[in-house]
Amino acid sequence: MVDVIVDRVLQGDLYVAFKPLDLQLHGYYSRESVALSTPNRRGRRMSLGLLEVVAESQSESVDWRLKLNGISVTKEFKPHYTARLRDKLVSKFVYDVTSLLNTEDSMGKDWVNLTFRHEGGSPVRLRKAQLIAVYEDPDASTSLKYWTGLLSLSPGDSHFLTSSVVAGEPEIRVSGCMLQHAGKLVLLVNDARYEFEGMHGDGFEEYVVQASSSNGYRIGLVNEGNGSFMVSSVLLYSSSMRKPVLVIEGVEVKQAGDGLRLNVSLRNKGEASPDFTVYTVIHKGNIVATVKALDAVQPGEAVVKELVVPVTPSPGETLSIRVVWGKLSKTWFTTENLTL
Repeated sequence: MVDVIVDRVLQGDLYVAFKPLDLQLHGYYSRESVALSTPNRRGRRMSLGLLEVVAESQSESVDWRLKLNGISVTKEFKPHYTARLRDKLVSKFVYDVTSLLNTEDSMGKDWVNLTFRHEGGSPVRLRKAQLIAVYEDPDASTSLKYWTGLLSLSPGDSHFLTSSVVAGEPEIRVSGCMLQHAGKLVLLVNDARYEFEGMHGDGFEEYVVQASSSNGYRIGLVNEGNGSFMVSSVLLYSSSMRKPVLVIEGVEVKQAGDGLRLNVSLRNKGEASPDFTVYTVIHKGNIVATVKALDAVQPGEAVVKELVVPVTPSPGETLSIRVVWGKLSKTWFTTENLTL
């Protein structure tokens, strides 16, 4: 079965960190650490943080501890969902970790560190970790519907989910496990059909599709393969934000000793300022200069950034100036090529 545990509009930008695992915990005090990326955190709060963990064991007689950035999430092996898979018990855990993500220590990191410690009982095989986080910001909005659980589909089985309108053009993320290389999951979204073949076999994977805007969604999960398929979670979401759009308007080149001095004119033609901007100069495939600017370029504002390049290309060679900028969990770039 899968349950809807989130169906709401949140202020901020959605980021999903998915990591398939194959880590064994056995013996007293054996431990494993798993890092999940939360890029460009920059001290920003999360308006939502949900952690999913899937594990296999012989039984629920397991003693373990789970910590997030050194803070206890749980000291008990009490799964929220269970299912039998051959001779194994598959256990699914879902935790609201929003408050743990908003501690001073966590807000200063661009990653989340999960620590699993086995303290006795049946051995445990970690199979999946997934963090669903919303970066809090008034410039962004996310409509999110999130189904979670453990749904087993035998060959020929299907299961359908429904949702009302989601603004914009949403994405759908399905996390699950094909039990054979010949597995085949078909995802039906209204009148569209998407097929996914098993790549790893006996491991969790994530399948992402871009859906067309609609007044409502009927999502079908169909197993057309030769083996069973287990669905762990389904996310239907759409995020919108006021974006920074940086445009290189010109580059002035001057000789400076054995190198060059480049004055790059940049204008923000978007609706918001970026969190950061990185200027990179590339020559013959090598990065020869990098400057990171933390000063926000306001909408409509033009700035000039000086870049010192320690090499002088030969006549006819090309320098590439790449500007990368980001806001919340998103990153963009633009490139200008100069032939000297």
